[in-house]
Formats: sequence, structure tokens, C-alpha cells
Amino acid sequence: MFGIVVCEVTMENKKINVRVRLVIIQEGKILMSYVKDEDFYFYIGGKMEWGETVEEACSREMREECDARFTFRKILYVRDFIAREINEHSVELFILGELDKGEEVEGKIDEEFGPNKWQTWVELDNLKNIDVRPRELTDILLKDFQQGFIRSGVYVGGIE
Repeated sequence: MFGIVVCEVTMENKKINVRVRLVIIQEGKILMSYVKDEDFYFYIGGKMEWGETVEEACSREMREECDARFTFRKILYVRDFIAREINEHSVELFILGELDKGEEVEGKIDEEFGPNKWQTWVELDNLKNIDVRPRELTDILLKDFQQGFIRSGVYVGGIE
């Protein structure tokens, strides 16, 4: 008799999440999520759900956060996010793609978080002047954008 053994590695209910972060650039602007009460920006996205492919997770997140369709292009970066003090460990995939909408997503409130968080287009030229998280990714992304995003799947480690 044959069987399948399924095993999940956990330590004291700790787990590793996989998140998708979407990189959408149109007309010299990048689409970001803004958190008003903490005054910072981050890449749109969220946790993958069980049974979802990376592409499906990107599409779902874009529907949820912008009511728009996302076209997957490629994985740009892989980042470790480990915050032991809040029991958070995620692997983040930064995905380059396109959106079927433009200015109409400006100011779109993220229903999951209420009026404190919304989507906004940020001028690429202004990206270094605002608090974008992860901070260290800004220089990498701008350099790769200027070179036409020729690299893919770059492991950036645990950048802040």
C-alpha cells in the first residue's frame, strides 16, 4: 500500500508567508499603496492564498485593490522580510506587469484597510524623495527601469 505523507514545518505556530508585490509603471509613474497615518508608500500586493499560482495571486490582488486587470510580465526581485518582534516572516516576489487602467485607480481606497490606505501614482523622478518601503529597493528599481528591466529573478535578500 502506498500513501502520501504531507508535512508542514512549523515551530510554535510560526509560518512563512509568500507575498506578491506588483510593479506597475505607466507614463513615468509607478503605482503604489499609501498609508496616511504612517506617511509611507509600498508596493501593491499581498499574501498568496493556498492553491494559487503566482500569476493568479497577482491578478486577485489587483482586482481587490484596484478593480483592474493585471498582465503578468516577469518576476523582478525576491526579498526576505523577517520581523521577529512581530512574528512575521515573508518571502516577497516583486512582479513586473501591466494594468488595464490608468488615472482612474488614483485614490482608490483599499477596502481591507479603510480610508487610511489608498492607491496612488508616484512620479518615478520623485521616488527617492518619499518614504517607500522597502527603502533600499528604490535605487535598484530605478536603475533596472533605466536599463529596460533586462534582469529578472534577482535575489535582493533582506533589504530594508
